[in-house]
Amino acid sequence: MLLKTEEIKRKVIHLGNSVIPLSYYFFVQDRITMVWILFSVTIFFVTVDYFRYHIEWIQKWFGIFFSSMLRKHELEGKLTGATWAFIGGTISVFIFEKDIAVLALLFMSVGDTVAALIGQRYGRIKIGKKTIEGFAGGLVSCIFISIFFPSVIWINRIAGSLTASLIELSSIPVDDNLMIPIMAGGVMTLFRGMIL
Repeated sequence: MLLKTEEIKRKVIHLGNSVIPLSYYFFVQDRITMVWILFSVTIFFVTVDYFRYHIEWIQKWFGIFFSSMLRKHELEGKLTGATWAFIGGTISVFIFEKDIAVLALLFMSVGDTVAALIGQRYGRIKIGKKTIEGFAGGLVSCIFISIFFPSVIWINRIAGSLTASLIELSSIPVDDNLMIPIMAGGVMTLFRGMIL
């Protein structure tokens, strides 16, 4: 099955969410500074989401550039996936240690993207709206990414990868851009505490 151009664009933008954890990892040393940066950006995105639904000319211009990539619920005025990504990023950086927050957010941006693209292109075995093939692709990509974080021991990385992939596979009503980093980060934090 060939992927629609709009879906590819959406996933490329979703992959761009990696800028959140990578900026934190390489450029911003202080957790509180990063929280304030993300919180400020989140407020901006929430404000845009609100006004694009309530002010006609903003809705018009937003639609010209982004409507083809938005899901039905986003077109109806719900928060966009990008807004949820910044909300998830803000919460994750605030509550988790740096290495776990960065890894959990990479699971959200990279793992979720790989799962969606593989599932839509090669998926045959369905579980609800998702596929086993997409789940496997997302899981492998998360595990691969986690190799670059030796400060998180291997069992934590596997547990976090599996959690992120199961969240992506599920059909829970809460946006997975929020749920993946919080749940994966929470599991890795729990395992770290139990092992230590």
